Amino acid sequence: MATTNGTPNRNANDHNEVPVTKILANFVANASTSQLTAALREKVKEVVIDYIGVVVGAIDNADSTEPIYNAILTLQGQGTKGNCTVIAKGAPHMLPQYAALLNSAFGHSLDFDDTHAPGTLHAGVTSISAAMTQAEILSDKASSDEFMLAVSVAYEVTCRIGRELGFFSYDRGFHNTSIAGIFGAVAAIAVLKKLPARVIEDAFGLACSKAAGSMQYLDNGSWNKRMHPGFAVHDAFMCVALAEAGVVGATRIIEGKMGFLQAYSPNPSPDLQRLVSGLGEEWIWQGSSLKPYPACRMTHGFIELCGKICDDHGGKVTAADVKAITLSTSPSCFKLVGDPTPNKIHPENVIDGQFSAYFQAANALVYGSATGMKAYQRLQDKDVNALCDKITVDRDSSMSSFQARMQVEWADGKVEDFRQDFPLGEVEHPFTRDKVDEKFSSLAAPVYGKGKAADIIKTIDGLEGKSVEELLVLLR
Repeated sequence: MATTNGTPNRNANDHNEVPVTKILANFVANASTSQLTAALREKVKEVVIDYIGVVVGAIDNADSTEPIYNAILTLQGQGTKGNCTVIAKGAPHMLPQYAALLNSAFGHSLDFDDTHAPGTLHAGVTSISAAMTQAEILSDKASSDEFMLAVSVAYEVTCRIGRELGFFSYDRGFHNTSIAGIFGAVAAIAVLKKLPARVIEDAFGLACSKAAGSMQYLDNGSWNKRMHPGFAVHDAFMCVALAEAGVVGATRIIEGKMGFLQAYSPNPSPDLQRLVSGLGEEWIWQGSSLKPYPACRMTHGFIELCGKICDDHGGKVTAADVKAITLSTSPSCFKLVGDPTPNKIHPENVIDGQFSAYFQAANALVYGSATGMKAYQRLQDKDVNALCDKITVDRDSSMSSFQARMQVEWADGKVEDFRQDFPLGEVEHPFTRDKVDEKFSSLAAPVYGKGKAADIIKTIDGLEGKSVEELLVLLR
């Protein structure tokens, strides 16, 4: 790179590709609360309600919560007092980067967080965690409208980058949620701090060197997966601080020949024009879906189909009633949830189960689809395991995204075919607002009580007339 007096040249660019990084940085720097349409406001409130519920749900339902929390407390040190909130963990006591890390990791622990199908990622755990912590730092210097704007911009950056990764990055072993999420987290912080485009571009340039998340966690159902968005948000705070201090980040970090898209995806022709087209006018993140089931989104079509079959049979389906089941999914989904490895056919822990089409279909067929986290108490269930042995998962190259097809051959010789093109929660098959509140209450009420859980929903719905601090007080 060209230098001047030993300083890297921030304007180095001798290529003709779309200047994606600069365009994204300018989008973030110029974001205005006037862009918050009624539809955006409604969507932000829905995802914030959902996010908080899922974070709180991890308190009682994720075995990784206390080890992670205790480790970060130890890392911060007994003599260090922070001023940021960890949801449902009492008065503010953590440094910003650690509070955001914990909230993000907890929000991803149940695999119950919102999903953006084109990017095959979870944008909320990085976007909202970063925005909430930064808004708390700024206190009354950040309005609730600015918080909602930061959330929306962060989602948009994450989802647009994620869309160009698609399933390709999974082929290279990367987890889109964290590798794209760090850029969205940087954007959230930058919007609230009102940073100029040059600083944001430097922060993006630095963030690529911290973007990480290995899909090897599937090998043994490890907790790496839960930590990925936490690491991303933690590192976003670091990258922004470095950029603000004048540390120069790489230019053209998204589109460059050795940049993010080339390094993290085998796709030889990412659509750079699509990545930035309509920024600020078309908010693609509004297509994000909320999850009705705490499992990998790729299994949801099968859960829904099997739950309906269970209901249609009066909730009395057993393994003995079934001769064979064939599940069909796209080749990309097959890699994550259908590969017939021993720990997918018979999951050994919660994360194994969350990424097993075999287990999810069998459990929903026998016990219904509305079992929530209780499903994972049945990992050793004899009937579920017997049914898993009768399931085959096929790759169908004609299928895409989260489509699910299923054939059941019953013991009496009857054969039935079922299909679900869009799992519940997608725009084409929406998760209605009453279901959002119901899901939140089921997760939050056991921790906060029904009254406080209802107050949290009311506060978020009326966020324009509240401060972020008022919301955080309720969440402690």
